[in-house]
Amino acid sequence: LWPGTVVRADMNRIVLGEGVNIQDNSTLHTDSSRGITVGDYTLVGHNTMLHGCKVGRGCLIGIGSIVFDEAEIGDGAMVMAGCTVRGGKKMPPGAMVIQKNGELKIFEGKAKPVLSVAGCLEYVVLSDRFKKGIFGPFTPGEEIEFQDK
Repeated sequence: LWPGTVVRADMNRIVLGEGVNIQDNSTLHTDSSRGITVGDYTLVGHNTMLHGCKVGRGCLIGIGSIVFDEAEIGDGAMVMAGCTVRGGKKMPPGAMVIQKNGELKIFEGKAKPVLSVAGCLEYVVLSDRFKKGIFGPFTPGEEIEFQDK
């Protein structure tokens, strides 16, 4: 969880899998009838809102996206920046989702979940550096260490 992230599990449970990366200023909120589940190695971009939804493993939820109540994002799907996934919508596993002129366009099988997982692993290393007070670009040695994970 990065700075400014709000996790409000005051009404229901929020379950985050291993290696999940929730970036700055995002909000996770539940209501009395719906919790949130985010699967392993899913990357949730800056300023994103997750509300009473389920997000699978190895997903990308792009910067500024909103995923509403009872929506489900299948494993390995990529919801690109600025998308609004309305309540109850189901995005299939491996789909790439974009929004154009207010309408969601779903491209089944076009996502690249390896990018989401790699992004999460990179942020695991960044968070370790952050805790140690190390800032700035990766050194060549750190890049090799990251590639080995």
